[in-house]
Amino acid sequence: MIRTTRAALSAAVPTAALALAVVFASAALAPEAATAPEPSAEAVVAETPEPTPTPTPTPTPTSAVLGDETAPRVTPCCGGAEVSSGEPTGDAAPRATGTPGSEAPAEAVVDAEGVDVGVAIDPTAGPGALALTVAGSSTQLSESEAGPQRREFRGALPTVTVTDTRETGASGAWYVLASAGDVVSASGRISADHLGWTPSLVGESAGARAGERAPSVLEGGDGLRDALLLAASEGPVTASATAELRLVTERSVAPGAYRSTLTLSLFE
Repeated sequence: MIRTTRAALSAAVPTAALALAVVFASAALAPEAATAPEPSAEAVVAETPEPTPTPTPTPTPTSAVLGDETAPRVTPCCGGAEVSSGEPTGDAAPRATGTPGSEAPAEAVVDAEGVDVGVAIDPTAGPGALALTVAGSSTQLSESEAGPQRREFRGALPTVTVTDTRETGASGAWYVLASAGDVVSASGRISADHLGWTPSLVGESAGARAGERAPSVLEGGDGLRDALLLAASEGPVTASATAELRLVTERSVAPGAYRSTLTLSLFE
């Protein structure tokens, strides 16, 4: 299994809003509801001769409609039952009882937006893992010395950590290798073998060791080509390492802002 990372080198909440609107409609008084004015009558007084008394007729039983003084009198017939003037007829609508069950239900208000529900589910714990992390993604090299034949630039590799939480049944062996790309700028290119390093452990870690010094081509080496940074022969173990980076160039190198990519790979 191979895990690879790269470091750059340079010589750089839903809220839902609920709006409620209530419209109040104004009711106009229907023309039929207006009370018509009562007609007025004027009495005409005339002088008439005093009438001659006449015998009073015997009254005949009649029924009248309540509240209507001008309705004609009707003589009852055929023994039918009289309509009571104090009770409503059978066609009258029944009155509301006023009980809670007779009231109309209130209109429900629905939130059209809804409520988002989220959940984060972590992966289940396994038998352990082997992982590589780098404390930074870039580093800067600065010129440290210059001679009549060459120039030298130095910097520090960000701390590289390997965490091994695998069970003791695993072999436990792992190692980290590094390879550098060419160092390039708009004005020139320096081959990758001009970049070398000297690795070292960060802190103490039993079972882990740092790689050997890898000199650049101008120092008699091959530069950073599958160079060993860190290794462990048994696990589980967690170890960290860094390295002093050195870029050695000819004196005639063209000035400019150069960049390179260093690839770190974890093997088991």
